[in-house]
Amino acid sequence: MNRSQMRRPWIARASATLCLVGLLASPATAAEPVGIWKLVVLAFGADDFAIVDLHRQDDKPRGVVIDGRKQLLEGAQIEGVDLQDGRAAFTLKGSVMTIKFSGSEAKEGPFAGQIVGTVLIQNESYPASLEKTREEKLAPAKPNAFVQDFLKAARQEDMGKKVDDLRALLAKNPGVPANQIIYSELLGNAEAAKLPPAEVDRLIANWRREAEPFGQVWVDEVGMKAFKAIAGSKPFAETALKLGQELDKGLAADASTDAKAVLVKLLATAARNAGKADLAADAEGRAAKLDAQLDAEYHEKVPPFKPTPYEGRKKPGATQPVVLELFTGAQCPPCVAADVAFDALLKTYKPTDFIGLQYHLHIPGPDPLTNADAVARQGYYGDEVRGTPSTFFNGRSDGAGGGPMAASENKYNEYRGLIDEMLEQSGKTEVALDAKREGEEITIVASANSPTPAAKADAKDVKDAKSSLRLRLALTEESVRYVGGNKLRFHHHVVRALPGGAEGTELVDGKGKVELKVNLVELREKLNTYVSEYAKERPFPAATPEIALKNLSVVAFVQDDLDKAILGAVSVPVAEATP
Repeated sequence: MNRSQMRRPWIARASATLCLVGLLASPATAAEPVGIWKLVVLAFGADDFAIVDLHRQDDKPRGVVIDGRKQLLEGAQIEGVDLQDGRAAFTLKGSVMTIKFSGSEAKEGPFAGQIVGTVLIQNESYPASLEKTREEKLAPAKPNAFVQDFLKAARQEDMGKKVDDLRALLAKNPGVPANQIIYSELLGNAEAAKLPPAEVDRLIANWRREAEPFGQVWVDEVGMKAFKAIAGSKPFAETALKLGQELDKGLAADASTDAKAVLVKLLATAARNAGKADLAADAEGRAAKLDAQLDAEYHEKVPPFKPTPYEGRKKPGATQPVVLELFTGAQCPPCVAADVAFDALLKTYKPTDFIGLQYHLHIPGPDPLTNADAVARQGYYGDEVRGTPSTFFNGRSDGAGGGPMAASENKYNEYRGLIDEMLEQSGKTEVALDAKREGEEITIVASANSPTPAAKADAKDVKDAKSSLRLRLALTEESVRYVGGNKLRFHHHVVRALPGGAEGTELVDGKGKVELKVNLVELREKLNTYVSEYAKERPFPAATPEIALKNLSVVAFVQDDLDKAILGAVSVPVAEATP
């Protein structure tokens, strides 16, 4: 995800491509919603996503995508069509997303005659409708005036002015489904704006009532959005607890384990804030069991393919490992494919063949696994880190791009092709490394020898000449559990620090040595301070994980700053020092 994508609306503003297909249709029953329909997503205004032909063929419900929004549903196919008794359901599978729609005919109100319900996009439900149309091509997307008005109000620095403007927008657009972003913003700022509890109650009641025409799925989603907004606010603890208990009681039996866990954790927070220790303890116990279940399911399903063990090098004398540096973010959906492929590589190769370093960044949102050294490493590569995910193989940018979980195997195969080829290359740089831990202190001794000294860089004369070769160190943690916006639960080989600094140590005449100590108490304090200070500017979306600093490893590598090439590397686990 690059920085420009972070600023774009989630609706792709592009012209549509025409995809006309003719089929012979069978007669439909009177109540079936057959015909040409336009799918409109109403979450942020009225955004046309597709034009579909719903009909019967060979006495079976069928559908054809006549047109789909470019960059989202370009060349989309329609599957799972169900037409009965004024209801319609289907799935659109496009080039970059899958959308599931389900709805029923509205008999009255502003949507009378339309099929209203919800769409499921990337595990999020939004209000949507099918409206009859004679069009065969989507009109070019227009600027969204509703969203522009909302952003103008939401960006007000004065809290009182912001709240007044948001209230005015609600009054101006009564009952509009897109009001969901206004309700979310008002409730999310309710404590800071010192809204009266009675107004918070009224906002939640109005929001849930306005959701009713779009079905129980959207009513439940709205209730959950409201609960998330106020669950952590002590002034509204009683309202939050009551809402949470209602949602918990009404949660569908087939709700996902993840949905149950999110709800129960919020319920525990609301109960604590309301002074209900027993209720909080019960919810926390349930949450722990659900988390354990989710962890087990994750380990069973991820990666969604079986990594193939590396068979070994074919070229005699090829001994240098490949270092893969992955810049990623826990809030980055496109990073999923890259992260999962990275994890699979760790199961494919031995540490003598492959070394993985994972740097977390605050792209596109706050990530508590980020640290100052990771940001400094991003700065080292400069514009080559165009966003997340970004990958560097022995210092060379390659294998760009990411994708969802379904794309992880393709990304894994792409990475393997690059790594297997590089493993056949010979190298002469030698790196030695030793790391021992005694209590809360790690002693690191690293040395390097490059038979061919690097060319002198930035030298005015031989006397002050500097080598472009640097010996660098990285301290990694084997596995960190944190569930961010992209839903990955575990992150591996996370870089916690660059001991000795991001600049590294210069090799003089091709040789260099580093001896230093890392105090884990001080490092833990440094990392916690970084996270807490960053949270003051941009709060983290979920509770930050404990900085355990367990199962640590140290990586030493030699890098030529002239072309960023990594010439040699070694990784060792941190061993406990013997008495």
